[in-house]
Amino acid sequence: MLLKIICTVYLLNMPVLKCENENVENFTVKYGNLTEVLFQIKDNKIHLQHLQLEVLRMEQMRQGALLDELVAKLKSLEPTQFTGSCAEAAALSRRSGVYQILVPGYSLHPFIVRCDEDTQGGAWTTVLRREDGSVDFFRFWKDYKNGFGNAIGEFFIGLDKLHFMTKVLDQELLITMEDFKGQHRFAKYDRFAIDNENEAYKMKTLGTYSGDATDCLREHAGQKFSSRDRDNDQHIENCAEKFTGGWWYNRCHVSNLMGVYNDSTFGKGINWRDFTSHTASLKRVQMMIRPRRY
Repeated sequence: MLLKIICTVYLLNMPVLKCENENVENFTVKYGNLTEVLFQIKDNKIHLQHLQLEVLRMEQMRQGALLDELVAKLKSLEPTQFTGSCAEAAALSRRSGVYQILVPGYSLHPFIVRCDEDTQGGAWTTVLRREDGSVDFFRFWKDYKNGFGNAIGEFFIGLDKLHFMTKVLDQELLITMEDFKGQHRFAKYDRFAIDNENEAYKMKTLGTYSGDATDCLREHAGQKFSSRDRDNDQHIENCAEKFTGGWWYNRCHVSNLMGVYNDSTFGKGINWRDFTSHTASLKRVQMMIRPRRY
């Protein structure tokens, strides 16, 4: 005679199945929405072990289904959920600060940037920031390629990111400067772009200048980037090694924004020649880009 009995299974200290009637020979177990399973028990000890294994398998199936569902949800996240520049990232808040952006072609993952909403209409993405000498800018090629420093302090965004950012959208460039006397200057260019690594990140586009700092970047337009371990300049010597920085050196420079902080040695400081001369260094400087406003 078959008995209809409600059972609870115990497995790994959790209630799974426990039958109070030892005369049970067969019964059906339901586990959530999974298919019913028919068990036939003649030897309680052996078949209870089989039952426990079956319930464990069903739990594994359930966990696997949940994991598959989670993975599917993660894959469904569209890259468009991240903006491509500070112009979009800070559009609602209109506040300067640190944001995340995703640049098509560079990576499938977003990265952190510093956005400036306070200067000349805002929407600027900071690509270079010098303010206190806390970060060493006399580095090697891979450092300039990938970027370094801290977005809330001194940093360089990296040549690779800068290339893709200026490739995806037409950008304008703003350089703001302050010397140790508290004097401020700026240089603005209505177009700016650099090439890829195969072309040594050549400054391939530099548009029309405006500002009050004089145009000390024009001489570097069309030049490849140089570092202490990658000499791409037009001088017989390695300008990066000679002037302790990394830049789009020509023969060698009239600007050197990655020079040594507060160094007054000729040409080795953070120079913008017509503002600081070659024997004084800027106290603060920022290079920023934003999508071009026509």
